[in-house]
Amino acid sequence: MDRFYQALAHLLPPGLAWPRHALSTLMQTIRAYARQLDALNTASEAAVADWQPITTVNRLAEWEEATGLPDPCFGDDQAVEDRKRALLSRLRGTVLPLADSSPAAPAVLEALCLRLGYVATIAYNTPFRCGRHQVGRALGRLGGELYITIQLPAGRFRVGQCHVGQRLLLGDLVAHELRCVLARTVPARFHLNFILI
Repeated sequence: MDRFYQALAHLLPPGLAWPRHALSTLMQTIRAYARQLDALNTASEAAVADWQPITTVNRLAEWEEATGLPDPCFGDDQAVEDRKRALLSRLRGTVLPLADSSPAAPAVLEALCLRLGYVATIAYNTPFRCGRHQVGRALGRLGGELYITIQLPAGRFRVGQCHVGQRLLLGDLVAHELRCVLARTVPARFHLNFILI
């Protein structure tokens, strides 16, 4: 408020008719105007921050409605931070590698899992090829198997390690959510195999 008070006080013309001491009626009026300008400035900054998807609190439901969220794979009981992460993920889109941008590319699926908050390693069941694969690798045939190895965070809620709003149990429910998202993304010719570690 002091910056508005000083700015308004400096706009007054010089002279005896414009007393500058703090207890004068003029300066008390200027201080009241400065308080209102400060409140207006604070409210406008809060409104701008609330319309930004990364900092929104009150407008999160409107952003979700505009982007088709919440995702039915994750249910309606998500924490606010999870909802914000899903919103930002939807707005930013998936960053695809230049080498292979198809939805079947392992790097694309790993990036999608990482964006959802899961560290995943994805590999195809491909036939063994001399000169391309290492000795000791299992011999296999191309059967349309897509292996997804997911590293989950701590399996149980632990006091001192976890925080309020975090799920009490992680595991099958989390894998179910990721399965739901990947089932929409991965081409139909692949069969998903999840390995949770």
